[in-house]
Amino acid sequence: MADVVETVKNWPTKKKVTLLLVLALSIATLILTFAWSQRPEYHVLYSNLAETDAGSVVQKLREMKVPYELSGGGILVPADRVYDLRLQLAAQGLPQGGVVGFELFDKTDFGTTDFVQKLNYRRALQGELARTIMSLSEVEAARVHLAIPERTLFMREESRPSASVLVKLKPGRTLTRRQVQGIVHLVSSSVEGLNPEEVTIVDQRGEMLTQRGDDAIGLSSSQLEYQRSYEKDMESRILNILEPVVGKGKVRAKVAATIDFTRSEKTEERFDPEGQVIISEQRNIEKSTASGPGGVPGVVSNLPGNIASQVASSSAQSQKKNEVINYEVSKITSHVVSAVGQVKKLSVAVLVDGTYTVDEATGERKYTPRSEEELKHYEELVKRAIGFTEERGDKIRIANMPFETIPEVEELPEESKEYLPIVVTVAKYLVPVIAVILFFLFVLRPLMKSLSTPPVVQQVPELPQPVPELESVEPKVAGVKGKVIEWVENNPNQAADLIKSWIEEKKR
Repeated sequence: MADVVETVKNWPTKKKVTLLLVLALSIATLILTFAWSQRPEYHVLYSNLAETDAGSVVQKLREMKVPYELSGGGILVPADRVYDLRLQLAAQGLPQGGVVGFELFDKTDFGTTDFVQKLNYRRALQGELARTIMSLSEVEAARVHLAIPERTLFMREESRPSASVLVKLKPGRTLTRRQVQGIVHLVSSSVEGLNPEEVTIVDQRGEMLTQRGDDAIGLSSSQLEYQRSYEKDMESRILNILEPVVGKGKVRAKVAATIDFTRSEKTEERFDPEGQVIISEQRNIEKSTASGPGGVPGVVSNLPGNIASQVASSSAQSQKKNEVINYEVSKITSHVVSAVGQVKKLSVAVLVDGTYTVDEATGERKYTPRSEEELKHYEELVKRAIGFTEERGDKIRIANMPFETIPEVEELPEESKEYLPIVVTVAKYLVPVIAVILFFLFVLRPLMKSLSTPPVVQQVPELPQPVPELESVEPKVAGVKGKVIEWVENNPNQAADLIKSWIEEKKR
């Protein structure tokens, strides 16, 4: 060790400074590597928070003495405490979504006026509605404005409340017609006397999502949605029937449907004069016959002892017949309601890719188009899949063209994704060990070797002494002397080491 220290002391200043810099950089690299390996992994606790919510969350994390970082508009905390902190903050009502809800009334102030109470109630109701709307997966932020007129006893015409809703949608997301109607009914049901027609919804681009007016405007939107869904269904049918045959990703289909949304009702009554039916029949028949003895009327015939002369008996006969028959002509009554959304015409365009072969000599891909028989066969399959009807004017066109191939990025298999966290954890502890080994092999070991190896003394040939007998050799010696002087001027450090070694040898 003493030899090493002595050797370092004898080094020139430039070499000593270089050694110190190398040692300092190596030690700093090791310290940073170990610090990085021992640093806890941070994950996102919340992102895209409002300024008020972000401030409240950060203040609460400071009170809980939880380390955190602010990066990219989000709050990062140690990965093993993310879900625990979310539960703790949710129990304390954080984050609030940048709005104030009914927690505004948690603290009671007896000095508050009636006007302020009504204003606070409106703010709280707006905040609660905004939070409910933001619970939709498509909505990133929302604001609700309520205009609720004050009721008085002296107003002849009562003003109705109204509401305006501003929604900020997430990138690439849209609200369907049903979702918009759901928001409208949510707001209208939360405010007394609010008509759904008085609710307006606008997105962040200023486009109105609700439509007022007659029912025809709203119905046209639903009709358009129905038409698009029908076309998408037909396109998926075509892909499902052709992709197993030609290959996945080698079929493109587009369907244009003409749909009749006219609603019509028809009531028809038909009478058949030949189809008479007896519906009732009534018959009454009366017949009477009467007979008895005859005589001379008067007093004489009624005296006793008087034998009346016999006369022929009298007879009476009567007959009456009454018959009523009611007939009904057969009638057919039909009430026909035409179906809404009847398909009038289909136009289908299908693009099919060909086949490819690889040339073994050049390695190039060669495109081979489909045959006409194959295209005819595909056309028949498509016709049966979509319910092709020639009578209504349906048209179909199948074309065969080469597709532009885009190299696909290979993704890691699902099994590899499962083991990825384990690999990261192992690498976290393995990297410092590898860094220490490399530091020992490429820094410490060469350094110790250079310290333990004595400096190499370059031997310089002894200068020849002038010999009186050889006066003719003196010009050559003078030439060697000049070369030695030139070498000493160019290598002063080595010359000094050489002289020092000569002095030590002489002392020995």
